[in-house]
Amino acid sequence: MTALSTANGVNSTKLAALNANTGSLSDLIDGANEWGTKLRVLFDKYTVPSGDTISSTGVLTMGTLPKGARVLFFHFTQDAAGEAAVGTIKIATVDAAGSNVLTDMTSATKQLVPANDTFAITPLTVESAVTITFATQDVDAGTILTLATCYLIED
Repeated sequence: MTALSTANGVNSTKLAALNANTGSLSDLIDGANEWGTKLRVLFDKYTVPSGDTISSTGVLTMGTLPKGARVLFFHFTQDAAGEAAVGTIKIATVDAAGSNVLTDMTSATKQLVPANDTFAITPLTVESAVTITFATQDVDAGTILTLATCYLIED
């Protein structure tokens, strides 16, 4: 086994071959979908109404991803002190980043959470809802929750 000191991804290797005039048609990069594609964000915000809570088994829908999306990561914020609730981000009904990945919400939190490889490598085959399923404790009235789901899509 060789210990590599440098290595190149597939598209970087193809581009280097084209730049060196040693490449062929098979080295052309899918420029629209793999090289320079746009990072998109599905953003949603929810304020728990006064006098209400989100139950400890509650589900909050935070938008719908288009068919073809490859989800890379999530940015979650919660603005206020509340209960020790935890949350699981799901795409359709599948855990997208691990069970209870959104941790203790006893104070304001900001969390950057990578998506599971399943969602980053394989594009979605249908439109899919993004949800947060809560556990452990209720989420208090007045709490503002935001979720930014960052994804790539083939144009």
